[in-house]
Amino acid sequence: MKTKTMTCKELGGECGEKFSTATWGDMVAVMTSHVIDKHPLLASEMEMMHKKDPKKWNEDMRPIWDAAPVDEVAK
Repeated sequence: MKTKTMTCKELGGECGEKFSTATWGDMVAVMTSHVIDKHPLLASEMEMMHKKDPKKWNEDMRPIWDAAPVDEVAK
């Protein structure tokens, strides 16, 4: 399975924790859970941003995901 690895910071967060997922939808779910658990103040800000413009984060972050390299698979 091909995956991409990104950090919390690359996705608009505050730390360097890495996440590896196969799909953008999975990355969104992992990042959302991480932010709620580890960065509650940022989670509140993101919730307000989402209420103001539900598509903004996705429009800003999806191109970064698309441009990220696929992880190398060890042989």
